[in-house]
Amino acid sequence: MRRVNGGSTNMKSTIASAAILSLLVCAAPRAQLAKDVTLEPFYDVTKAGLSFAVDKQSTSGLYEVPGKPQHFLVLGFWGFVWTLYPDTTKTYAPGAIKDYKKKQVADFNNVIMKYWEQGATGAAFDPWFAENHYFYIIFNKYRTAAEYHKGTAPNQNGGHDGFDVAGLVVVERWKLSDDYASLTRDTTIFVAEHGVGVGSSNMTFGKDGLLYITTDSYSQNGWDSTIYMRKILRIDVRKPEGNKMYTIPKDNPFYTAANPAVKKEIYAYGFRNTYAIQGDYLTGSIWGAEVGEGTWEEINIIKPGKNYGWGNGGDISQSGPNSIGIEGPCSPTSGGFTSTSADTANTNGATQQTPFTRTWRGKTYTCADFTNGTWNFAHSGNDAYGSKTALPGTGISCIMVSQAFRGDPTSPLYGYHFVTDVASNYFIAVKEGLAGATKVGGWPADLEEFTGDKSHNGITSFGEDAYGNMYVTALSSSGNGAYAYHDIYRMSSPSMKALTVPRGQVHPVALHAPEGELRYQERGGRVTGDLFSYVAHGQGKDWIRLPHGRTGASLYGMDGKLLWTGHGAAGAALTVPMHIGAGALWARFLP
Repeated sequence: MRRVNGGSTNMKSTIASAAILSLLVCAAPRAQLAKDVTLEPFYDVTKAGLSFAVDKQSTSGLYEVPGKPQHFLVLGFWGFVWTLYPDTTKTYAPGAIKDYKKKQVADFNNVIMKYWEQGATGAAFDPWFAENHYFYIIFNKYRTAAEYHKGTAPNQNGGHDGFDVAGLVVVERWKLSDDYASLTRDTTIFVAEHGVGVGSSNMTFGKDGLLYITTDSYSQNGWDSTIYMRKILRIDVRKPEGNKMYTIPKDNPFYTAANPAVKKEIYAYGFRNTYAIQGDYLTGSIWGAEVGEGTWEEINIIKPGKNYGWGNGGDISQSGPNSIGIEGPCSPTSGGFTSTSADTANTNGATQQTPFTRTWRGKTYTCADFTNGTWNFAHSGNDAYGSKTALPGTGISCIMVSQAFRGDPTSPLYGYHFVTDVASNYFIAVKEGLAGATKVGGWPADLEEFTGDKSHNGITSFGEDAYGNMYVTALSSSGNGAYAYHDIYRMSSPSMKALTVPRGQVHPVALHAPEGELRYQERGGRVTGDLFSYVAHGQGKDWIRLPHGRTGASLYGMDGKLLWTGHGAAGAALTVPMHIGAGALWARFLP
């Protein structure tokens, strides 16, 4: 997408803060949510050469190519990428299953660290994809070529299973060809040491255009700011600096740390395994799904500089009386859940220590030092201090969270995120600013390929398309690694109405055009660009500048409906009603 720059010296600083009130207001008020969310195929899941299950190919992510609605790149857990594109030469009846074609376009299987929770775990398109065609992949990698294991499953012999050897967390940048048909490795962006043991990393771009990375390793210390692991990092991949392929944002919370050993990339810390992370391109919030161990799972809205509790306790890291971390919510009156002297291996069966105190590096920590999860889900399904599930009897394990549903704003589920896990078969809806959670459905009972191992089995990621449709990828661990193969499904519900007009790539809103330069991309009179980029906000008003040769502009909303039309002289800045400008998805400039 291209950005629109009106030429004002104020526009670069004000456009990122464009009001979004009207778009939020147009969402349906809170009401009793229907429990009809389910899954449906959107391509032929029985056809060899097209079905990931039939072809025995594990998937871990689905990503729509910006500017090409319902054209996807699919990430393979063992180091592959496929295109999954519809046959656009055919017409289809509404709701019909389209004819899709699948093609492998990348193979980095020979460097993937293959184990239960380690492989190629996430990807993201560059916010400026229209200009550079970049696609980022995060994966676990062995440290030396001698450790590499070629194949589609872990090697359980000779210490090459990914559990008893250390490895690397790697973010690589790849480039999709101009014809969208091939993918080639471009460069390595970021590398961090992953300790002994499992833990899956992921990443997302925020509304600010910065890359947020989760670094998960069960054997390292989440409180230690001198190591990368068990943190959420924040970097700017558009600006290489020194020997790094990125710049550290100056407003990162540790940027001014006096200790040179501190990793200034750290944005938040105290995590165990935030496998799923989502950037909300409308609100700017960063959502993380924190996989617990023996007692609690969390959904966190990530805040800069906050400690979310996990330290060196749990799994194969130091536990028992020397553990400094907590699992789940920490209450000043009810303490925090942590391992005890009798539980020296992990936090399974952890009890609530009251009052909770731990001394580490000369500082005594209490519950006041931690940020609890925005929603806390107990493995048992029972409510307790800090739990906002309102779903007694509904346990969660290995938690996942989706993007916000941004289809038709009149849909009852508009703005909700979906919570599920890889051990259950239901969807739970939560929404920023609303307490509580609601079970809203699950996958069909006759979807047999989701049966089997219930330890690590089911949904591994969510995806979305330009119409607001949402998707899931799934696989099964079959007891000892992700060996089973599943297809990709679209979420379906009358409460999730799609947009009639596909939106463009939606983040970031920040400008990077030189001052005074008017930038836009016009196709048949329609100007495409980032969500909310067309309307600047400043000096108490919203406005949009007309390009040369145009004397008017029409703004359209997320549902494709006309919001407003204004006229003026070419080059003029048209004042837009503030409640209109905030909801604008795209603009059509008029002769």
